[in-house]
Amino acid sequence: MTSEQASAASAQAPTASEQALAADLYAFVTHLHKHCNSDLLEAVGALELSLTQVKLLHYLGDATDELTLKQAAELVHVSLPAASRMVDDLVRREFVERREDVEDRRMKRVRITEAGRSVIGRLNAARLSGLQQFVEALNPAERRGLGDALTTLMARPEVAASRPGAA
Repeated sequence: MTSEQASAASAQAPTASEQALAADLYAFVTHLHKHCNSDLLEAVGALELSLTQVKLLHYLGDATDELTLKQAAELVHVSLPAASRMVDDLVRREFVERREDVEDRRMKRVRITEAGRSVIGRLNAARLSGLQQFVEALNPAERRGLGDALTTLMARPEVAASRPGAA
């Protein structure tokens, strides 16, 4: 390995402070998942949806166009037959619509329905409720610190796009 290659490799390797920050962020996100998702998990359980179905509904809700069944399978990392069964259940519940492609009838296209968007809204509201409870439990200094850190991150368009109410 040349000195240029070693220099480039070390520039890409995370520093100890980056590793520590990632570990702290992991601990924080894990805490939030363990302690702030009871409303979300209750809503998912009440709807009798699998986490893969929830994930697919989110992808369909974010899609600007219909997805092919193959695209849906790839997004949620399941086989085409598994995706077909999952979509069958979502169609039966009227959360998604499936239709044949006009140019290739062998290809199926899927899109979310208003009922599916409503489900995503319910799940997002449940997730937000748990986070609101977490924020309310912080002392004023912790709230300010968290707010300051998030203000910087919310300046990133890809982060801001996930804010509740963002179009």
